[in-house]
Amino acid sequence: MKKIIFFALLLISSFLFSQQIHIKYLRVLSSFATSHEDLYIRNNQILSIQDSIITQNKLTDSWTMSVNLDNGRKPIKQYFVSDINNESERNIFFTSSVESKEFFIYDKVPKPDWKIDEKETKKILGYNCIKATGIFRGSKVTAYFTKELPYSAGPFKFFGLPGLILDIRTDNKDHDIWKAESVDINDKSAVVFKPQFLNKEKLSLKEYVEAKEAHMNKIFAKVTDNLPKTDSKVQVTNNQRFTVEQKYEWEN
Repeated sequence: MKKIIFFALLLISSFLFSQQIHIKYLRVLSSFATSHEDLYIRNNQILSIQDSIITQNKLTDSWTMSVNLDNGRKPIKQYFVSDINNESERNIFFTSSVESKEFFIYDKVPKPDWKIDEKETKKILGYNCIKATGIFRGSKVTAYFTKELPYSAGPFKFFGLPGLILDIRTDNKDHDIWKAESVDINDKSAVVFKPQFLNKEKLSLKEYVEAKEAHMNKIFAKVTDNLPKTDSKVQVTNNQRFTVEQKYEWEN
């Protein structure tokens, strides 16, 4: 009987890894705005695409107009490219823009030190999921992953669990949340897993973070200069990181 179960699991695993799967996540950007992220996996290849369309926050049912700080330029989709491995770090390449200029960034992402609680479980889209907690670049996060989809992957730059992450969120926040809305284990989309972003300038993660924060500080300085000259103490603080990535490796 044990041999039959083993071979059945082996067949299921072989089927999954030979297929292309697609997970669509609701991505909560703030207390009022959401977008979507599409994660595609085939064999050991991963491509994740963050949508640029901002919508009403379905989790809080609130809404406001989004403000684009990049010189009035419409936001663009972001691409995250990587391969599944069992190492303590994962090479992830992603696209982004600063001051209307697009870049292709290389990031060596450390695996969070996950603590898995097998007793804490819940169903997500029909899959049995297990709770895990960890620290990702200075933020405490809680994830639910499923061993029924045996991929050490998740949205954005999350990985390192023995199964696919279907829900992950920053603790004690109403944003920085990724929640799976659908799973297709036999996706037929035409996906290029290793896109060639040769027309974009290449940067290291540190160079990108420095350029992005210098740009944001210019914006904060302009906002401060335009504040009414009153006695009220209104401050716009530089170097705030409105992201799950609060502390990078070179800052340790």
